[in-house]
Amino acid sequence: MNEWMTTDDTLLEVDDLSVQFHLSRGSVDAVNHLSFRTNRGSAFGIVGESGSGKSVTALTVMGLLASPPGRVESGRILYKGEDLLGKTKDEMREYRGKNISMVYQDPMTALNPVLRIGFQIAETLMVHEGLSRSEAEQKAVDLMRATGIPEPEKRARGYPHQFSGGMRQRVVIAMALANNPDLLIADEPTTALDVITQAQILALLKSLQRERKMTVILITHDLGIVAEFCDEVLVMYAGHGMEIGTTRDIFLNPQHPYTKGLLNSITRVEKNVGRLQSIPGEIPDLIHPPVGCRFNPRCPYVFEKCRVQEPPAFPTATGGMSKCWLLETHG
Repeated sequence: MNEWMTTDDTLLEVDDLSVQFHLSRGSVDAVNHLSFRTNRGSAFGIVGESGSGKSVTALTVMGLLASPPGRVESGRILYKGEDLLGKTKDEMREYRGKNISMVYQDPMTALNPVLRIGFQIAETLMVHEGLSRSEAEQKAVDLMRATGIPEPEKRARGYPHQFSGGMRQRVVIAMALANNPDLLIADEPTTALDVITQAQILALLKSLQRERKMTVILITHDLGIVAEFCDEVLVMYAGHGMEIGTTRDIFLNPQHPYTKGLLNSITRVEKNVGRLQSIPGEIPDLIHPPVGCRFNPRCPYVFEKCRVQEPPAFPTATGGMSKCWLLETHG
């Protein structure tokens, strides 16, 4: 799998990453031997149900994993060839914001309720760029304008509670982009927003990505968002990377039964599509995960080998990979 992943254009490579949470009732395998790479200037999607390990992966890349109880058990996270897991906390503070930034799920919790919006954006510029407060606050206004916030000079003096959900998300995006990072991780950036605002935020992210030639990792459970935004997709389930490939291949020719289940559950605006299909069951208890393939209790194609042995990452005909024994038996 690593031979498939590494290219000259690779910006970030996650190699054999395993993360556990050590709790009083046992250890949770939140991320298990996960590997993927993102190219410079690309849009990479990570999808899966809640509890699949998407956000834990993002927090580990950012160096924000809560430890304890979280702990990286194995692997490497290579950014421009340098292993971020070997960096000190002070070194990671330099990387965060300046090289790698993150847009969080809930903008209200990402913003300080007692500080003016303009200062919150300006603060990262003062820390990483060494700008004076007046210079940083002027640049903060420019960033607010670039992210589509009306009357930025006036709104910069406001507080988070005076902004709508969509405007708060634009503020968080402005903060993330303040130091022109190479990599932006957007963790469910449209959660709790109405459909129109969702579309506006996604269009803004796509426009800024192209304009700044950023790499974007988009974490979501919504495959519809992935279809219009991403170049490549990683499908995660119960801490495992089940399938990876181009967006076109994942949607037109999915190889893993879990990916097929996710696609079959999408609402389609078509006639005579019949009843929506759902994936039976739920994500397993990761303290006591199933033996063999973690998806086997819910898989319609399960056979005996699936219940006793975890599948490796098989290469697919289109250049991706899938962790499914069906690829061994059927090619």
